[in-house]
Amino acid sequence: MAATNPSYYQSGACQEIRHKEHLFHLYMNQVFDGKLVTNANQLAIVTPGLPNSFGVTIANDWTILDGLGADANLVARARGMHMGVGKADMSWLFCHTILFADTSRFKGSSLKVLGDFVGDKDSEWAIVGGTGEFAYAEYSSPK
Repeated sequence: MAATNPSYYQSGACQEIRHKEHLFHLYMNQVFDGKLVTNANQLAIVTPGLPNSFGVTIANDWTILDGLGADANLVARARGMHMGVGKADMSWLFCHTILFADTSRFKGSSLKVLGDFVGDKDSEWAIVGGTGEFAYAEYSSPK
C-alpha cells in the first residue's frame, strides 16, 4: 500500500547547491569564570555538584581571534552553551553559534556548531548549518 502525503506536507524541486570550501586559521579564547576573574567569557548557570560535572550547564560568549598575540583581531564570537552529559566519564555537549563580527565579507554570517568533548580524547564538532555567506554549511572531515 503506497503512503499518501498528509495535507500539511509538500515536496518540490530545490535550487542546486554549489559547494565552496573555506579554510580558516583562528583561535578561540575561553576564560573560565571564578571569583578572581574579571574578564570571564563563560558562566556556570547550573552546578548540581554531581560526579564528572554531570548536569553542569555553562553559557558562553567566547572570542575568536586571528592570532595568539596581544595585537590579534576579533573575528567572531562563539555564543552558546556546553553541558556536562557523562555520568560515567567527563563528557560535554557543545552547542554554539559562531557569529562573524569582523568587517570583512563574513560580517553577520554564522555557523551552527554541535559536538562532544570527552576528557583527553580527540573530539570533532560538526557544522550543521549556517547563515549569510555560510548558508547550507556542513563540515566534511579530511580524508
